[in-house]
Amino acid sequence: MLAFRDFPGHVQLMLLTARSHLRASEIQQIHDLTADKSSATPLDWQQFLAVTAHHRVSSLVFDSLEQTRPAGLPEFVHSELQHRARHNAFEALRSANEVRRMAATFAKAGIQFSVLKGVPLSQFLFGNPNTRHVGDIDILTQPTRLPEQIALLIDLGYKISNPKSRLTPHRIASYVSFWKDFTFQSPASGFELDLHWRLFNNRFHAANRIVAPASGQPQYETVTAFGVPMRTFTPRDQFVYIAAHGVLDAWTYLKSLADVAGFLRLFTAEELDEALIRAEELGLLAQISGAIHLCNDWMGTAITSPHLMSADEPVALRIRERTTSMLLRQNFKPIRNYASPAQWLRLEIDLVPGLRSLAEIAQRFVWRPRVWAAVDLPDQLFWCYPILGLLLLPRHHSIED
Repeated sequence: MLAFRDFPGHVQLMLLTARSHLRASEIQQIHDLTADKSSATPLDWQQFLAVTAHHRVSSLVFDSLEQTRPAGLPEFVHSELQHRARHNAFEALRSANEVRRMAATFAKAGIQFSVLKGVPLSQFLFGNPNTRHVGDIDILTQPTRLPEQIALLIDLGYKISNPKSRLTPHRIASYVSFWKDFTFQSPASGFELDLHWRLFNNRFHAANRIVAPASGQPQYETVTAFGVPMRTFTPRDQFVYIAAHGVLDAWTYLKSLADVAGFLRLFTAEELDEALIRAEELGLLAQISGAIHLCNDWMGTAITSPHLMSADEPVALRIRERTTSMLLRQNFKPIRNYASPAQWLRLEIDLVPGLRSLAEIAQRFVWRPRVWAAVDLPDQLFWCYPILGLLLLPRHHSIED
């Protein structure tokens, strides 16, 4: 198992500076690494810039380096990180304004949505809407009135980019059953938008119960960033969702691990216990425990709790082993794509075990939209698609497919 001390110096520095609320000992480690006092091998600054960009933590790293001011930081590294941070701040402001524009349009139609991750999460975790990397916009809505919601987004200048096939009533119904979101692109703004109706593709993934009626009425709160009020999950549910999302992603981008560590540094002991109890109720305790132990190993947290599963619990252990393997195999810059459907299948079955889950995955495979795009049948022949799904060769799979 890869320990923090086993990482190359540039990865150690990224993991140190991707932490919030730095302790005195961590600040000293940053100064030692940048001064090359802790290693006989000089720190590779080009690789440092490469891994911080890949793992989408440049703005968080820049904030930490501005706070700690290590004398050994080269000017070209500071300049590049500052450039990235300024660009991210601009994108964060644009993202918040885009959410405001969508919320106003949806509200006129009597539709409310919640923002997943994004700018409000940055505001909550780091006290700054600019700190967390800005990517696509994820909103969570209800699967009812989807054609109307699609029309609203088209009126706002968005175009559907996934699924790429023509959408008919049968296809929409099938897609909603087996997938979690539509993806839209805005040619004018450049934003990508994911319109979610659940959190994970697999309907039996335990985290989907966060918003399922059976788990009780979902609890939300409002986070305001740039003067834009945005509805989000409560911190407890946001933490469980972010950790579960990172686990399924195998921490391809360590930004997610920095998010989990941010929660762990903010939570009181009582709040953490409440989150772990919630994870156990949902059936996610092993996955969340695995995420916490990974933070303990790599992100400087020292979490203990009577509700926390052991680091040697099989699922928690496999999470850490899988993450370590991906990092080493791909030179600390892993990508999401899996080499074969079998690898993708093993990951999902590991996290969502059981015959129902296996049947769900099989149905998602034969009803996949790529088949609709390859053979455009009318709805009257929609029943033929499972046969075509078995005949059409699969492509490489991505966790987010």
